[in-house]
Amino acid sequence: MIKVTTKKAPATVTLTISVDEQFITPYKQAVLKRLKKDLKVAGFRPGMAPDAIAEKELGEARVQADVLEEIIMHAYTRAVRDEKLETVASPKITLKKFVPYTDLEFEAEAPIMPKISIDLKKLKVAKPKVTVDAKEVEETIKGLQKQAAKKNEKTGKIENGDEVTFDFTGVREGKPVEGASATNHVLVIGSKQFIPGFEENLVGLKKDDAKKFTVTFPKDYHAKELAGKDVEFSVTIHKVTSLELPKMDDAWAKTVGPVKNLAELKKDITQTLQTQKQNEAVKTYENNVLEAVIKLAKFTVPAGLVAEQATRLRSETEENLKNSGLDIEKYLEIQKRSKEDFEKELNAEAEKRVKLGLVLRYIIETEKITVTDAEVQAEIQQLKEQYTDPKMLEHLEHDHFADDIRNHLLTTKAVGTLVTAASK
Repeated sequence: MIKVTTKKAPATVTLTISVDEQFITPYKQAVLKRLKKDLKVAGFRPGMAPDAIAEKELGEARVQADVLEEIIMHAYTRAVRDEKLETVASPKITLKKFVPYTDLEFEAEAPIMPKISIDLKKLKVAKPKVTVDAKEVEETIKGLQKQAAKKNEKTGKIENGDEVTFDFTGVREGKPVEGASATNHVLVIGSKQFIPGFEENLVGLKKDDAKKFTVTFPKDYHAKELAGKDVEFSVTIHKVTSLELPKMDDAWAKTVGPVKNLAELKKDITQTLQTQKQNEAVKTYENNVLEAVIKLAKFTVPAGLVAEQATRLRSETEENLKNSGLDIEKYLEIQKRSKEDFEKELNAEAEKRVKLGLVLRYIIETEKITVTDAEVQAEIQQLKEQYTDPKMLEHLEHDHFADDIRNHLLTTKAVGTLVTAASK
């Protein structure tokens, strides 16, 4: 027998659930059957020892823990179903009373789907315009021309357009500047990859030359600790190469791609750039629509969900920094940011993600969006054709992966619904 008391709040529900021996017994039997399946006890075949003996062999604490987990999971699931609750995350469980295998009472607090109000008629977002101008096409062609350039090592002075291999280090107030050093760095002079003034100081040098010079970083430089500051650089030139560009004509165009002449190459590049920009515009528009719908949606965000998401984001950040040899403290020191600001931004991003997830779920339900088994299998088949790794192919066969694909397709359709509404 199961008894449930429900207490609702705006964004959460608290269930007090109690079960008796009649409810507990089948789950205890099922747990013991699973645990003793391969248990060897003298005088009995493997897995055939009586429950009482098996329980002692396995350890009463272990058995109780597994039985509790099993009972709580099933009792909670049944209570949520019977009470017709729409929970949106795992519950926080508090054990109130447990008399082994006869009486159990626990409390389950879980975030529920809040009441969401969205007037899709008010969702209007302007689409970005996509254009490709002649300058972009010319720059792309020049890039292809440079890739095909013949390289001739030279002993003369460095000129604009030369490719230079060199070492450099940057020092400020007697201390090395993080990220301002490299060995055998390759740079085309005049490409403006470095801060203003750096490349100009290399012009006129020759192979094996060394030079020290000071460069002032721009006032709007992204690293605030360097913005507007002077840094002394030391450079050593290892190699200077002149680039002999091929003549930009019909014959050269044919070597670049399946085209007949330079005009056709320009047309092909224009179409490629148009497609690339259009794909970027589609993603930008989708993001703009999602930003707009988050602002338009009116509801109370479950604080527990935000806290969980913030914890997840913090862990991801710490892991990414660890891979770069940093920790949060060092990262914040480099960025000249306080821990309070970091946490504030983290929570804001967490709330944004939670709101978006709930809004998309709301759209899926209210618009009655569905995904068929055929659509799921078609997506999986497409993925199978892209991979040859046996482990990955085995992963694609798992039921949980099909569920992931279904959720992905549901989300994609929900986003598509919002995009259609916003562009009307």
